[in-house]
Amino acid sequence: MAKNKLHRYERVKHLPNVTFSVFGDSRLPCTYPWYDERYKGMERILELGCGKGEHSLAFAAANPFKLCVGIDSKSHRICVGAEKAVAECLENVLFLRVRIERIKEFFAENSIHEIWLTFPDPHLKNRAIKSRLSAPLFLDLYAHLLVPGGIVHLKTDSDVFYDYTGKSVEQFGGRVVAASDNIHATDCNLPGARDIVSAFENTALSKGLNIKYMAFTLN
Repeated sequence: MAKNKLHRYERVKHLPNVTFSVFGDSRLPCTYPWYDERYKGMERILELGCGKGEHSLAFAAANPFKLCVGIDSKSHRICVGAEKAVAECLENVLFLRVRIERIKEFFAENSIHEIWLTFPDPHLKNRAIKSRLSAPLFLDLYAHLLVPGGIVHLKTDSDVFYDYTGKSVEQFGGRVVAASDNIHATDCNLPGARDIVSAFENTALSKGLNIKYMAFTLN
């Protein structure tokens, strides 16, 4: 397993659809590849903590006129999705390796139409609550990046994270526009909520866990 990771660390450096964050990089957001002329007019979707990019790849395949950017801090995970995108000739999906706290450096204000939080770490210990991807620090980032009326989507198997997100959004002044505490037992027809099932989600389902979904706006 460790050997595979090392191989991926090397391979991902040469993939044309992967951007690496560099400390001290003074580039403006508009100079990054997702703002290239070829993507002009396309809605942009971010998947935060994308892992191997299963959702990003599915979004891109189902929405050829939208641009999907998968973001993760682990380059060996990104390598899997990026290589698959190249193999499948998916040109409307890109990847960025960076910590999510820094995404404001890479995307222009009011330029993102949707943000997906797919099974983020629930950070169950009290001292780690501020690291939850729906904590105020992150909601402020999303509000900065989203177009007016842009949507944040959450999928999680954690009751704690799901309940926390609803309260956090309300306190922030946002609005929950859709919610389900078991998307596979209700008529949830929003694209991506139930029709895209990652390996992680399959594992959760095999354990009898309910998959929860929430969509909310922040501006």
